[in-house]
Amino acid sequence: MESTHSLRHFARHLFLVSRVHAERKKAKEGIDTHLQRMRKSIIRMSLGYSDIDSLKKKIDAFIELEGKYAKFFKPEDDEAKELRGHIAALEQELMNGKEEKQRIVYENGEKIRQLTESLENVKKQMSHLHMEKAKRQQRLTALDKKIREKVDLNKFYTHG
Repeated sequence: MESTHSLRHFARHLFLVSRVHAERKKAKEGIDTHLQRMRKSIIRMSLGYSDIDSLKKKIDAFIELEGKYAKFFKPEDDEAKELRGHIAALEQELMNGKEEKQRIVYENGEKIRQLTESLENVKKQMSHLHMEKAKRQQRLTALDKKIREKVDLNKFYTHG
């Protein structure tokens, strides 16, 4: 991922530098050509103000292109280095935060899974105990019925 980003950045930078270099070369050639024509005009004594204005415009354009070209090769100042370092630190902090969040989400998922399993086990035990209670109640009811059929309660209490 990082190498793809670096390659893309390098290719874009290379394209920009080559384009500015080509424009710079073309502007320099334009100035040289114009100067050659002006030399010939001086010899023939046919130099005009428009030639000087045109040369001034070409020189201004060339200076602008030199500035564009130079910015690609200027040394990085301390403030830019500091800002880049700060950005890198913030990106690392963000990455650490994301990793921590993912770890917490995973741990919480595990806890939820364990609690769900425990709850299911408790439900099964409750269901089993409820069934056992119902069976025991049925047996007690049947036993009570048997006892009532065999024992005459009036006779049992009046003897005493």
